[in-house]
Amino acid sequence: MTSSFGKTVISLMLCALFASFAACGGGGTGKHPSGNDSDLPGYVDPDDAVYKFGKEEWTTPYWAGNVMYNETVMLVDRGNGIAEGKLQYNPVKVLSVRDYTFKNEYKEDEDYIVSGNSIMRTANSEIPYLTAENLRGNNIPAPYRNVYPPENIITDYTMMGKALFTEGTLIYGHQVAVSYVFNPAEVDLTIMPAYDENVLPRLHSRLETGKPVKMDIIGDSVAEGCSSSSFFSRPPYMPNFFDMATDRLAEIYDSPVEARNRALGGMTSDWGCAPEQIQRVAADEPDVVYIHFGINDLGSGYLPERYIENIKSLIMGVKERVPDCEFVVMECFTPNPDSYSQANMAMYWQQVSKLVAETEDVYALDLFTLSTEMLRYKQYIDVTGNGVNHVNDFTSRLYAMSILAQLVQY
Repeated sequence: MTSSFGKTVISLMLCALFASFAACGGGGTGKHPSGNDSDLPGYVDPDDAVYKFGKEEWTTPYWAGNVMYNETVMLVDRGNGIAEGKLQYNPVKVLSVRDYTFKNEYKEDEDYIVSGNSIMRTANSEIPYLTAENLRGNNIPAPYRNVYPPENIITDYTMMGKALFTEGTLIYGHQVAVSYVFNPAEVDLTIMPAYDENVLPRLHSRLETGKPVKMDIIGDSVAEGCSSSSFFSRPPYMPNFFDMATDRLAEIYDSPVEARNRALGGMTSDWGCAPEQIQRVAADEPDVVYIHFGINDLGSGYLPERYIENIKSLIMGVKERVPDCEFVVMECFTPNPDSYSQANMAMYWQQVSKLVAETEDVYALDLFTLSTEMLRYKQYIDVTGNGVNHVNDFTSRLYAMSILAQLVQY
């Protein structure tokens, strides 16, 4: 008998099976302006930097300073006998390398060495790793099994085209979390979300005056929080990005924040603009609605015109019932480029830009450009929760950081 939990996992996997199998590259340009690094609000003198990881480190945009906390990377042996992974930036100082639970710490030189932005496993290291053959679905050792539909959430995986797909330890258990100091000059601030008082002005006003705030999100499995460790009740039990962001927002502004998550795994914008969903969201009387659709739309073959008409219908439907509501359309962190066409997804976001330019009270939050730039240096397997279309705890934190970056003047 399949449990309700197992049915949820199977449903998410079935949804992802309809993904299109094409890909293209992407990335941003431009660099952090030169100047006095110590002027950055989150700047820490490298000599004084130490590992710590509380709510502030979870959520403060790393581009407001010079420390990266628990960036995930998978060490992969690509046939040369060296298990290696890439970090987003070149460490000035490594603070910590830990397993996925954050509890077990590895030792520099004994377990790993760092050169440039590469982290390499030493011969006798305890750090887990996979081979390039494993990532292609070959020679994967027990207890992992190629099973569809999954019977065991921890051990079972399947191949979806070129992509290894699992919610189990085959992915997250082989990722390590690296904390390090970096040179802020490496950061491309032109692609990073930033504070703007003209974005969500009514929400800003309520927060700054300590008034209660109601925040909703509607969308797909990423918005629901699937693949966050708390979703599966496993270490390190990190909340989903919407809970992280709204909880931190309430602390920063000392303003009561009521957050409602109306997202559901496997859903497209067709579902999101249905009268039932519009009514559910409008009944919350939200001050702001975050909208996260696109990945399943793309996987279902929706043209950009269909996607954006659905988004318009959802916004207008809520707006008719809640006239002062503001909206943020989230341009999704890229799914696996081996499974989804980034070029086709970019067409969705072109439509979003037009919508924002033409529609009052509608704004965009761009995770797509940030993520494609990241994948110029890292592999998708470093930052995914399921190998195909879910963020992991680290990339979920990037969502929370981005939400807060628009609302908090760091």
